[in-house]
Amino acid sequence: MNERFGDRVVTAEQMKAIEASFISNHEISSALLMEHAAMAVVKEAAGASRVLILVGAGKNGGDAVAAGRLLLGKGIPCDFMTFYYENNCKELNEQWELLKAYGYPFEVFNYTTNLPDFVRYDSILDGVFGIGLNRAVNGDIVRVFERINRLAKRPKVVAIDIPSGVDATCGKVLGGALRADVTVTFSYPKSGLLLYPGKKYVGKLVIADIGLPESDEIPEYVTFDSIEDCGLPERDMDGNKGSFGKISLVAGSAGMPGAACLAAKAMYRSGAGLVRVITASEVLPTLHGYVPEAIAVSREEAFHKTNPFEGFDNVIVIGPGLGTDDEAERLVDLAIQYGKRLVLDADALNILAARLDRMSADPEHRLHLLNDWLPNDTIITPHPGEISRLLNIPVSELKSDPLVLTKMIRKYCEFIWVWKDSCSIVVSERGYYLNRSGNEAMGTAGSGDVLSGVCGALAAADWPMAHAASAAVFIHGLAGDYCKETIGSHGTMAGDIADAVGTVLKGC
Repeated sequence: MNERFGDRVVTAEQMKAIEASFISNHEISSALLMEHAAMAVVKEAAGASRVLILVGAGKNGGDAVAAGRLLLGKGIPCDFMTFYYENNCKELNEQWELLKAYGYPFEVFNYTTNLPDFVRYDSILDGVFGIGLNRAVNGDIVRVFERINRLAKRPKVVAIDIPSGVDATCGKVLGGALRADVTVTFSYPKSGLLLYPGKKYVGKLVIADIGLPESDEIPEYVTFDSIEDCGLPERDMDGNKGSFGKISLVAGSAGMPGAACLAAKAMYRSGAGLVRVITASEVLPTLHGYVPEAIAVSREEAFHKTNPFEGFDNVIVIGPGLGTDDEAERLVDLAIQYGKRLVLDADALNILAARLDRMSADPEHRLHLLNDWLPNDTIITPHPGEISRLLNIPVSELKSDPLVLTKMIRKYCEFIWVWKDSCSIVVSERGYYLNRSGNEAMGTAGSGDVLSGVCGALAAADWPMAHAASAAVFIHGLAGDYCKETIGSHGTMAGDIADAVGTVLKGC
């Protein structure tokens, strides 16, 4: 898709290039940007009575010293703790000289010789490592981080741009990291702040404008911050069930009737006008009781027609609880043959993975085959286990650096991948969507079936498929956030998430 949507997310290298280009082209000094950054950090330390500033050897340390100077100027006592033996950073040294010129009283500690009493402070500013960190953190520094992390009476930790120890691009923890309560990142969220395990260390994420202009170019990575970002269209006042989207849902089997029920309900809660479910005959009584609004036909009835999706073939969602028997495999083939827009989940993906196993073990060749089999207007929604089966790559390797694998997927596939995980990633020719909504309450049976339903409903609204998938992931996560708040992370069930979709869409 070519249209722009969402808010820009950047990798570490992209952020460095944006900042360097701006300084070069506009003759703006890095010291001015550093001052703006420090002012944004100071806002998050408001109300502190005594602050400890952790200072690294680079520009991130310069931001920290500048923030300390501003806090001292407000009459807030501050001390500094350095995390280097020597530094060659011009900006940092300038900030030290400026601080000394003001003549404020402060004490300087060093992480190897004398540690402060951390509980004396009610706030700690973390400026040890910035977005340039790409190596394992020194063990002595890790021990300091762990000591602060374990404090029973822990000061509020404000990370400057990124929690120290987290890789700003992929979210890896590089040996150890300082857990923040608030992270003030500059200009754009960094991809490593949204990806796990780095996200666990971020706390509340604040995106601070430090004066860099927004580029007009279409960003490679995007995210949504609010329901308004999704750009949901208004419902036509004279619309009807036909104009709001007709969907074929192929789901459910004798042992898994709930999958069809949850996906169908999610479709209706997401605005679909009419849903017809093709399912095993054993599922029909349960489906009629749970979603009486759905039209339902048995697999046997469906097979009587050459095109079992006739009249409902604009969008076909197939896979939740489907099973992998011969009938299920035949339905997958018919969906691929007749569907104009497809959403494939769960057992539909397992059926494709089994075929790939018979043809190739090479991940790149398997991606080529999938691209040949599936139309461009297809969304697939695998979790890591299903991705592992599709690509023949261990889950541990997938999760170690998902951005590397998503780049390979994007290289070979023209259809849309929804990589379902703690931070779900939508991969398309357009780029990458990194999701910020959702929580641990959604780790419950049937949650993925709900997402398939939301994807199908938005695809039926004739959105570009990458936009539909991205908005569906965000809305699904918002529904999970609502459930955590109202029900709790232990008690939330997939049916609650399906119902909550309608509640979060009410805000559109």
